[in-house]
Amino acid sequence: MKKNNLTTKVNKKTVSFFFKNILIMFRGTLVAQIISVFVGIYLAKLYGENAYGYFGFFVSIIGISTIIGTLQLENCIVTSKNKQESKQWFSFLTFTIPIVITLLFLILLLFSVSIKTEKLNTTLLLFGFLGALLTTFNLNHQNLYTYNKQFSILSNHRILIALFTVVFQFIFYQSFTVLGLVYGYCSAHFFLLCYNLYLNKNNLIRINFNEIKKGIKTNTNLIKYLLPSNIINGLANNLMPILILSFFGPEKAGIYFFSFKILATPLFLISSSVSQVYFKESIELTKKEDGSLFKMTKKVVGLNILLMSCFLLLINTIGIYFLEYFFEDQWSNLRTYLIILSFLIITRSSFNPISSLIVVLDKNKIGLLFNSYLFVVNLIAIYVGTLYHQILYTVIVLSLFSGMGYLVLLNYFLNQLKKQNINA
Repeated sequence: MKKNNLTTKVNKKTVSFFFKNILIMFRGTLVAQIISVFVGIYLAKLYGENAYGYFGFFVSIIGISTIIGTLQLENCIVTSKNKQESKQWFSFLTFTIPIVITLLFLILLLFSVSIKTEKLNTTLLLFGFLGALLTTFNLNHQNLYTYNKQFSILSNHRILIALFTVVFQFIFYQSFTVLGLVYGYCSAHFFLLCYNLYLNKNNLIRINFNEIKKGIKTNTNLIKYLLPSNIINGLANNLMPILILSFFGPEKAGIYFFSFKILATPLFLISSSVSQVYFKESIELTKKEDGSLFKMTKKVVGLNILLMSCFLLLINTIGIYFLEYFFEDQWSNLRTYLIILSFLIITRSSFNPISSLIVVLDKNKIGLLFNSYLFVVNLIAIYVGTLYHQILYTVIVLSLFSGMGYLVLLNYFLNQLKKQNINA
């Protein structure tokens, strides 16, 4: 009886600490998203559809590159057994990131030269390289903050990057009406990296390559399954703006990217507030085997769906009238895109914040299978759209079948946790 009471008290304390850290992350992310959304809407009117089409291409390239750039070994920072080990992984990735990113972009550059298309021009790719390098470095620092449970710093990160980005994008519009969004992004991440280097200058240590080699052998599943899985996931989540730009032009790509950005704002708000805290806490809760991880996960998923449902209802009713009034004759079909993509967004929001379960429960094969499914859905969606010369068909297929996949994946992991809860 005493043991059960003690367990209950420990669980309550763990849950309290968990949600306290989420609130810290939520605070910073909320402020960041308010800045990003309200100023971003003004910037969207300023720059127009074409500029956002190219910016979507740029962001997609970065989204894919950051996954490859770390080889998914940044997870080793968070799962390290002690501070010295986490510093080793942090220092090792600081050394390898520029090498991997450079090799990747040399391949992309050769590819762009060979096909000689205006959409894959050298300038955009060169800034894609710079943006990917800066972003990947900053993500490396964020994982170190996560290990150290420095969630206040991570919260401030959100605010700083949002503020710097919109300020620089506004400044660059005066001289660069198409690529100003790209230049603003790179400038903001450069200043954030300087801030991170100042904070973490003492965490860069001499690399013990023998220890790193042993660590890689211990975490072979990260490279064997998680890396290809997340590369495919990165392609699945970031490929569409590239494909739409290639097959339908920058204007259509811009509308798709901006619609997705509006809807994904609360998803990013929830995911970035919860995921890093959840990742760290879920590692510790799996060791207890008392069912607390299952209970906490259910609460997190339920809260995510509730918050996202409220936002989607708001944006598809009052929100769309405000946007149409503000944009006047710009951004046509925005209403249709928002409605269609809402299903995909709400299903993603149910799983994305707890996606670290793939690593924590060592279900990297499942992650690889699911991400392969998403990638195939993207290809089918773009094929259907080009076949009927109708981009809305592409968006419908993408939203419907990707959303169904997320629901199946969520059900699978909840069942896995439920089995552990019953066994406990």
